[in-house]
Amino acid sequence: MTWADPPPGPLVLEPYDSPTHPLAPWFSYWREERRKHYAGREPAAPRTSAVVTIVQNESLLLPIWLGYYSRFFAPEDIYVLDHDSSDGSTDGDGFVRVPVSHKTFDNTWMLNTMEEHQRRLLERYDVVVAVDVDEIVAPTPSLGTLGDYLARFDEEWVNCLGYEVLHERDSEPPLDPRRPVLDQRSTWFAAAAYDKPAIAAAPLDWRLGRHGRADYQFNGDPDLRLIHLHRMDYDVCKQRHERWRNVRWNKRDLREGWATHNRLTEASEFDHWFYEDSGLANYELVPEPIHEVWKGLV
Repeated sequence: MTWADPPPGPLVLEPYDSPTHPLAPWFSYWREERRKHYAGREPAAPRTSAVVTIVQNESLLLPIWLGYYSRFFAPEDIYVLDHDSSDGSTDGDGFVRVPVSHKTFDNTWMLNTMEEHQRRLLERYDVVVAVDVDEIVAPTPSLGTLGDYLARFDEEWVNCLGYEVLHERDSEPPLDPRRPVLDQRSTWFAAAAYDKPAIAAAPLDWRLGRHGRADYQFNGDPDLRLIHLHRMDYDVCKQRHERWRNVRWNKRDLREGWATHNRLTEASEFDHWFYEDSGLANYELVPEPIHEVWKGLV
């Protein structure tokens, strides 16, 4: 799509849409285009698919991630790139562990590593889902599961709509990892930084952090969400930041100020980021209720 004026006509939304979403004027147009794309097509054989992530010492998030994606992928189709974990979190089964090693926390290395593995997987699979360990890709539940979505997917890539789950700690208790996350949280906000091209049937060149294609092309599906769990719990998030702050960072990352928010730990700075920083300049953080259709999903 091109970032010209929105398509003409009234704003047409589904009950679970965000009326204030910056891309809301395009939702109806995208849905119509996607219906045309898939209408009348002969049923195809289900496409083979894999999911891949990269982790380091994620004893809380990796089980949540696996609990979701293992519903739609067999263990041999779930790939966890283990970046020198030392906490035992990657010692279990239910996935293919792929050891990777690097001396520093290096965003460029992580980008290149994920691109390389996405390309390798596409030599054996029709479609690859490439996400971080705190990212859950899900179509609107009333329209089917992620497994249903991947089985019929026949585009080169698609962009999700990013939504960041927000812990309102004044009214919500700490996260209980034994219960679904979305059953314990009441709000999230549209997070444009996570409108990622997470599903693809062709090799992608990503921008840093895999937040978009390097050529800035965009193929949005308003019924496909990327649910970001970075802020699902205040204390968990702060502890992860403290761990990241203490690892050895690549000099270029520090010089360029990449992923600076991941190193915020001082109380006032962290609180400001947690509740007020959308992740993009000139993009307001607007909390909104999590619609009931999403409850229990993850």
